[in-house]
Amino acid sequence: MRLDERPLVGNARARAVHGRSSGGDVVVLGGAAATDLLESLEPFALARAVGRGEARSVPEALLGAADTASTAADRPLVLVSHDLRISPVALLDVLDAPRDVTSAAVVAGPLTDLRGEGADEVPGGFAPVRVDAVSRRIVSVGTVRHVVSDPTAHAAGILRVAAADRVHVAEVLRASGTSESAGEPGMQAFDLALLAVVRDAVVPVAAVPLAHATVERGHEQHAGAPGSPWQQRLRAASRGNDGVFSTHAIRPLSRRLTAYGLGRGWTPNVVTFVSLLLGLAACALTAVDTRWTWVLAAVLLQASLVVDCVDGEIARFTRRYSPLGGWLDAVSDRVKEFTMVAAVAWVAARRGDDLWWLAIAVLALLAVRHAEDFAYAMRHRALSARPVTSRPLDVPGDGGPHGARTDLPAAPTGRVRVVRDVKQVLHLPIAERYLVMSVGLLVFSPVFLLWALGIASAIAFAWTQLGRLGKALTGRDGFRADHADPTLPHLVDLAVVPRPTGRGRLAWQVPGVLLTLEAAALLLAAGGDPAAGAAAYAWLAAVCWHVYDNVYRLRETGRGTPHALVRATLGVEGRIVVLALIGGFTDRPAVPLLVGAVVLFLLYAGESARSWSAVIGSARSEASADAATGAVTERAAGQDGSS
Repeated sequence: MRLDERPLVGNARARAVHGRSSGGDVVVLGGAAATDLLESLEPFALARAVGRGEARSVPEALLGAADTASTAADRPLVLVSHDLRISPVALLDVLDAPRDVTSAAVVAGPLTDLRGEGADEVPGGFAPVRVDAVSRRIVSVGTVRHVVSDPTAHAAGILRVAAADRVHVAEVLRASGTSESAGEPGMQAFDLALLAVVRDAVVPVAAVPLAHATVERGHEQHAGAPGSPWQQRLRAASRGNDGVFSTHAIRPLSRRLTAYGLGRGWTPNVVTFVSLLLGLAACALTAVDTRWTWVLAAVLLQASLVVDCVDGEIARFTRRYSPLGGWLDAVSDRVKEFTMVAAVAWVAARRGDDLWWLAIAVLALLAVRHAEDFAYAMRHRALSARPVTSRPLDVPGDGGPHGARTDLPAAPTGRVRVVRDVKQVLHLPIAERYLVMSVGLLVFSPVFLLWALGIASAIAFAWTQLGRLGKALTGRDGFRADHADPTLPHLVDLAVVPRPTGRGRLAWQVPGVLLTLEAAALLLAAGGDPAAGAAAYAWLAAVCWHVYDNVYRLRETGRGTPHALVRATLGVEGRIVVLALIGGFTDRPAVPLLVGAVVLFLLYAGESARSWSAVIGSARSEASADAATGAVTERAAGQDGSS
């Protein structure tokens, strides 16, 4: 097993090991079969073997690991199951990730029994685990003695303990080595170690999925994607939770382009900029208003979507993702959507159809949905982040509901997959929205495009609202007022009116309600004047851009909009009062609406640039550090390879 297993993907820089964690102290639990894996990792500064996994009893193995963990160190501790067989390429996201957190690799999907008929039984195998869907933490682990209720994945056999957690984990391992469970026949040392850390509940264990990697433990195998480990890594870099159109049409194209770009040194942020240029070029061609420019605009819009997938795939493949990159990717998508809707509404006005009111409604629907999606997700994250109650190690059950399944769910049937695909389409992810716009461009009808996008957005909004409200009103959403979402006060632009605390069951709807009120005030202020409608759209676009900027700033950095900016922009309540004055006392509202839009854009853009400048500075510092370590490790990652 080596990092230069062929066929390769990308050039040496794309495959380079960054050494962000300075490697780790590796202890093999239960035997010596993982020696090959250790030897393949050591030359790349990913691991330093301190325990070769001599064949010892489970108590001896755990107590030895505890002694190693208790040694104060500025490097992580890596516990490896003796029966793990895996390419080191698959472990880069665990051992060389930018974030220094305690984590364990997991695999999901069917397993293959490697034992031939009549062969002797090989001890060991994958242990079932349950991963929380929101926090992505491992919350339950199974062994030969311990049962997992509703398992969702299998432990791959590697646990990386962050340097800051070593001392506490040492105490946990020492206690597990003297427990009754350590003497259970057939008990695997690694499984008991992972169980002990998870049940202790002090150190959260993040789940790192190895969805497309080939992994073997004992007599079982999780088959990965076809090809070499580097080709499997490329497949894993492509998100698996996209919508139907993206999964089946866009991602297969983007992976080919990503492989090409990885071999030529493309960087994620440059790819994002190219995607933005392609989208804006499509908008400019739409404004030309000829049939052939609209056809070309439809093609460029889809091309920008393909390229937009490439930046994330390159970032995940090379582990060079950053808060700034995530923000640029998300905001550029919104800029393309906003500009395309504006271009279509402008063409409609030139043809004699005033559709600015419909454009405002579409823009409001998109922004309200996104704000509520984020608020609802943060609400669930706050609920899932509450302290997990520790559980005694020798208790077989994990406290799950009586009668819960103890096996992983079977692979979905064709009918289940169809239902899942329909639900994804109803949610209207970005690829489906771009598809609706492209079809509208091919039809060469602004009315059709805006109405189709508006109706599809309204259906998606109603679909998510009915589901969430149904759970909330029937008490099936797990809501607890004592676990409020701390980000909610930062999601609303209220300058004078008190901000919501998040302790209400429906508090997550407040950001969307406020944005809806401002959009309605803009429609009333603009009246039937097409010029005023265009200015009102510009006003709302500035506000919606700020909403997206604020959402992604909270998601990537944890910091929201300063209250000084909220006061400077009057807050939602102040702007609604201004819009009421414009609509009630001005015969020509276009000018004040346009002035307001320009002022809002300048204030929002200026503050955003100031806020993200610090992030850019830290990203450059990290890039310099990576370059220093990468110069040493690039050579070890293999010679120039084909993409």
